[in-house]
Amino acid sequence: MAKEYVFLDEWDVDAPQEAIFDALADARTYPDWWKPVYIEVEGDEPPGQGVTTKQHFKGKLPYTLKTTSKIVVFDPPTHFQVEVVGDPTGTGKWTLAPNDDGKIHVRFDWIVHADRAFIRYLTPIMRPIFPAPSRSTSG
Repeated sequence: MAKEYVFLDEWDVDAPQEAIFDALADARTYPDWWKPVYIEVEGDEPPGQGVTTKQHFKGKLPYTLKTTSKIVVFDPPTHFQVEVVGDPTGTGKWTLAPNDDGKIHVRFDWIVHADRAFIRYLTPIMRPIFPAPSRSTSG
């Protein structure tokens, strides 16, 4: 059985909520600004309900991952959710809300299962090197 990984990232961003939402919802832009994580993203349509993109990305470990993401909830400019199938499989949810200080609070919840065989086998060894979910602030 594949192990579940839960990743939580949060940021406070000083930019218009609509612009932040547009950048996050359009995965095709990720290689432009989410470097060096995203190697390539393929997609033919602007973001919206039912739109699918294919991602090739990497993390801190010495291998790359491939996924296909489909937007299953699309509610601009407050949130969207994707179903992810591939090396990890699961869901990703982006939520945006204004803070009292005028910045936009962005939260990304990513719950995935390690479906690649070698990742499943290495999970007991790798789990201790992944940090617990944390809150990071930028802007």
